[in-house]
Amino acid sequence: MIRAKRMTRYVLVLVVMMSVVLAACTKTESGNNGKVVTPPSDPGKTTDEGQQTDNKELSGNLNIVLPQQSSEVWNKVADAYMSKHPDVKVNVEIKPLKGYKEWLTAQFAAGDPSVDLAVINEVVDLQAQRKFVNYYPWFDKTNPYTGKPWKESFNLEAMGINLGAVGADDSLYTLNFETVQILWLYNKEIFAQVGATEPPQTFDELIAIFEKVKIAGLTPFAIAGDSASIWSGQAGWLMRIYPDQYFRDSIEISRSQEQDYTYNPDIDDSWSYDVTDPYNDSESRVSKNPLRVWKAIQDQQGDYKMADNPSWKAVMENLKTLFSYTPEGFFGINDTQAYQLFLTGKAAAMLGAPSAYWQLPKDFADADKTGAQGGVKPFEFGFYNMPSMEGEHVQAPARTIQLPIGFYGLVQKDAKQTELSVDFMMYLTSPEGYSVYVTAIQNSRDAALNGPPALNDITLPEEMSKAFASFEPIGNLEGMQGPANTIARGLQDYQPSVQEYVSLVQQYFFDKLTVDDYLVKMQEQMLRYLPEALTFRKLDLTDLDHPERQPPKRE
Repeated sequence: MIRAKRMTRYVLVLVVMMSVVLAACTKTESGNNGKVVTPPSDPGKTTDEGQQTDNKELSGNLNIVLPQQSSEVWNKVADAYMSKHPDVKVNVEIKPLKGYKEWLTAQFAAGDPSVDLAVINEVVDLQAQRKFVNYYPWFDKTNPYTGKPWKESFNLEAMGINLGAVGADDSLYTLNFETVQILWLYNKEIFAQVGATEPPQTFDELIAIFEKVKIAGLTPFAIAGDSASIWSGQAGWLMRIYPDQYFRDSIEISRSQEQDYTYNPDIDDSWSYDVTDPYNDSESRVSKNPLRVWKAIQDQQGDYKMADNPSWKAVMENLKTLFSYTPEGFFGINDTQAYQLFLTGKAAAMLGAPSAYWQLPKDFADADKTGAQGGVKPFEFGFYNMPSMEGEHVQAPARTIQLPIGFYGLVQKDAKQTELSVDFMMYLTSPEGYSVYVTAIQNSRDAALNGPPALNDITLPEEMSKAFASFEPIGNLEGMQGPANTIARGLQDYQPSVQEYVSLVQQYFFDKLTVDDYLVKMQEQMLRYLPEALTFRKLDLTDLDHPERQPPKRE
C-alpha cells in the first residue's frame, strides 16, 4: 500500500493490523439490502435474481476513496483502466487518515454509500454486518487480464491465506497483496556521535545507546504518543511485538484440538510446537480455535492472565524503560511531529518500513514535511531489526510485524457494480495493472512501495528488488492468537476496553500506577468487558462451555 504525504502511512499499516486480525475474516456475506451477490458462474458473467451483465461491456462509475495515499499514483492506475474500458469513469479521492474511519462509517449510516473501493481495516463493525464483498468466491473466477483463475494471481502463502482451510461460510473482506516489515530506522550520524558504530542486537544495547543520545541533548526515539498510536499505531506495535517474546508457548492453548470444529487434519495432524522456529505458529502451519482463546481469557489461563504474572511484569517494565526515551510531551505528539523530529536530525531512531529507503530522500527536500524552507540537509540512515529482550521469562528472540497489507475492501452493491469493482481489482493485481501502479510510484514525488508484492508473475524494477532483498525476515507475529495480540492493548480490540487500556498505560508510563496496579486493573477491565465483547462478535458466554463446537449463527 502506498503511504503518502506524511509518516502516518506507517500508522495506517497498522492502525489496522490490530483490528485487522479480527476484521479480515468473519462469517458469511450479504449485501446492503440483505441480498447475497454471487460471482459469475462463467467468466464475464454475474447473477443477481436472474440478471446477467457482460464483463466486456463494463460501464458506470467506480469511486475510489482511500486514506493518506498518493492521488498521483492512483489516478495513473485509474487512467490506464479507463483506457481499456471507455464507458467506465473512475473517480479517485484521497482523504486524510485522521477522520477516515468516521467518514466511512457515516457513509453507511446515511444510507447507500457512494464509495466502492475503500480501506476497511478499522471498520470491524461494518465487516461484521457484511457490508463488503466476499473475495473468496471470486478467487476461482477467471481474471480477464491474465486468462487464469484470479487466485493464481496471488502468492497465497505470503498473504496468509490457506484456501484448503476455508469453509463454505468463511468470508474474506480485505484484500492484502503487498507486504510490510516493521523495523527500526536510525540516523547513522547520531549513532556514530555517541560511539555506536553498529546497530544494537539486544534490547539492553538499544537502551544503552538511547541513554547516550539523551545525554547528548537529542531525542533518542521519535514516536507518536497520542491515543491512535498507543492503540493501533507505532506505539501499539511495540506493545505487541515485545510481549510476543514472552508468550510463544500460548499456541498450545489457542491451537485447534482434534475434536474442534476448526481442526484441519492436513496441517494439524503433523504439527508440533517448536519455539526455535519463528514461523511455527503461522496460519499455514497450525489452525487456531478463537473460542479457546476467549475461554482462556475467561478462565485466566496461563499468560492470558496479566495480574500477578511475572512475565507480564517483566515485559511491561522493559516497555516503560523504552518509552522513557520518547520525545518530551510524548502523549501529545502525533505522527507528523514525530517524523519531523527524525527528518530534521533531532531524533536518533524511529520505527519504519522498507519504503523509507526511497521515501526519506524525497522527504529531506520536502518543506512541508521538514518544516524548513527548501528542505533539510540529508543524513546517512540505516535499518535494523527488532533488538531482542533478554531475561528469565523470555522464551524466544523478537519477531516483528511482517505481513501482507492493503486492507482494500469493496462495498457490496448490486451485481453490476460489484462486478465492476471486482474487475478493477483483478486489473490492479495483474502484471499489466500492477506495472502501471509500480511505475507511477517510482516516478512520484510522494509515494513509496512498503515491500515486495504478494503477487505472482510481477517483475519489480531492479533497484526495488535489491533493496527489498536486503531486509532479513525474523518472523511474523501478526495474526497470532497469543496474549500479545489479544489482550496487550485491551480485550481483543473491543473499543471500550481499548479506551480504558490507553488511559491505564498512560497512567503507568506517567508513574501514576505501579506495574502491579496496572496489570491488576487491566485484568479487571478485561473480565468486566468480556460478555459485551463476545456479544459484539456475535458470540455468547455459553459458547465457551464447549469451545470444540462451532457457535450458532446469530443476527
